[in-house]
Amino acid sequence: MKLPKVEVVELKNGFRAFLLERHNLPIVATVLWYQVGARDELSGETGLSHFLEHMMFKGSSRYAKGEIDLLTSKMGGSNNAFTDCDATAYYFTLAADRWETALEIEADRMQGCLLDAEEFAAEKQVVLEELAMGADDPWRRLFEAIETLSYQVHPYHHPVIGWKQDLERLSVAGMRSYYERCYGPNRAFLVAAGDFDRKAASKRIKDLFGALQPVEERSPVLAEPETRDERRLLLKDPGSLTRICMACRTCKMGERDDFVLDLISTLLGSGRSSRLHDRLVTRENLASSVTVWNEVRFDPGLFWVAAELVGDAEAQQVEEIIREELLGLVRRGPSAAELRRARMQILANYLHESETVLDSALRIARFEGLAQGGHKLLRKAIGIYEGVSASEIKAVAKRFFAEGSWNIVWSIPEESVKQGRA
Repeated sequence: MKLPKVEVVELKNGFRAFLLERHNLPIVATVLWYQVGARDELSGETGLSHFLEHMMFKGSSRYAKGEIDLLTSKMGGSNNAFTDCDATAYYFTLAADRWETALEIEADRMQGCLLDAEEFAAEKQVVLEELAMGADDPWRRLFEAIETLSYQVHPYHHPVIGWKQDLERLSVAGMRSYYERCYGPNRAFLVAAGDFDRKAASKRIKDLFGALQPVEERSPVLAEPETRDERRLLLKDPGSLTRICMACRTCKMGERDDFVLDLISTLLGSGRSSRLHDRLVTRENLASSVTVWNEVRFDPGLFWVAAELVGDAEAQQVEEIIREELLGLVRRGPSAAELRRARMQILANYLHESETVLDSALRIARFEGLAQGGHKLLRKAIGIYEGVSASEIKAVAKRFFAEGSWNIVWSIPEESVKQGRA
């Protein structure tokens, strides 16, 4: 797949910008990507990255509380942010004649966030309420349980939103220390995509970000040790549905295995003709939905299989069928037609993710922030998918889906547990 040229701007303080010109519409999207996520939080400070994301909208040296959103709205644009295991990202979409306002906002709050004590106290309650709402979501409970099973040593063990006890005792001073430790030009980069002049954009970026002071570099974390034993957990749910989730640790984003696992997840769970959907939903009517995804990260991530069961379907039966289909892929691999269809689905997704300037900016940021090889790997991605053979799929499935590699959580209706059906 041919991609437009991305120009890279590098500043002496470690800040980098990736500029992609697209002049089909008078719109520009920016993504400021910080190499700061739940992975970087120490014991006792879980949830800080996500909480700090909230506070970045609560006042800075130049912009009062709420002014960033108000200004964006007045200019007819949009902005948002997210925090995950590995990163925190802030993004804008604005008209081409006013997009540099996004640069001014990001440069100001990178090291000028006020972290006002009253705003901190009010926002802490918002985050705690968000955490409480998540505790009532059966899927979130299930996913968090899988991660705590999958990672015993690595900080991916902690939920992105944090543990309630850590959030409750978190102080403004603690957040300020984290902010000053992690938010700086050398821990961030900018992606801009859209209708702008690269030379003028490069100059403006240097003017705004060039004087900011670097912070300490990202610290290494403990690697998760290999395990030979399967880990299991049973959750009791007050509802009436049974759910099952399985996950195994895999590889880092951008490694060749990552691309192979994308094809495997497509073969198993993407669309009605995929193996698990066809077996569990269409033919045997045991599940209302089944989802398979390859979630690679900065450090080795997870390969997931999740299903929501129907009626009196038993979790044990569904798990056995999932294992049968996984073993079938290991033993026989995909057919030529299946592999061709999986490649076409992935190509369609790549094309869809290039439709808007924001989609393009976010994809470049994600590859640059997480992948081995950075954003340049995007130019090779489709060729890698096309080069994966059925025998390579069998080999990768055999290696990662081995007995003892899985972490399994069942979420069973509490009434069924009382009746001994679990």
